Amino acid sequence: MKLYDEKEAVAYVRSRCGCVGMSDDDILIVIDAIFDYYDENGDLDLDDDDDREDDAGEITEYVTDVLSDSGLPAEVIATIVKAELDYENSLGL
Repeated sequence: MKLYDEKEAVAYVRSRCGCVGMSDDDILIVIDAIFDYYDENGDLDLDDDDDREDDAGEITEYVTDVLSDSGLPAEVIATIVKAELDYENSLGL
């Protein structure tokens, strides 16, 4: 299994959604919010042997809510979340 790499994640997301006019930092803000979701739901606990089975819609809703003041449109956030989750799946996470 390959390890998660933020630079690769950003490149993967950018290749999937275009993200024209967005900086890497803009994409990383969304990625960080996804990991905040995981943290709040105990999905980052090392003792947790269960696979993450979070609903992409639930994650998108959480991230959109957290980033409501960021100026990023909800549609863009949803696209980035989907691409980032696809990246995680490509790693076998």
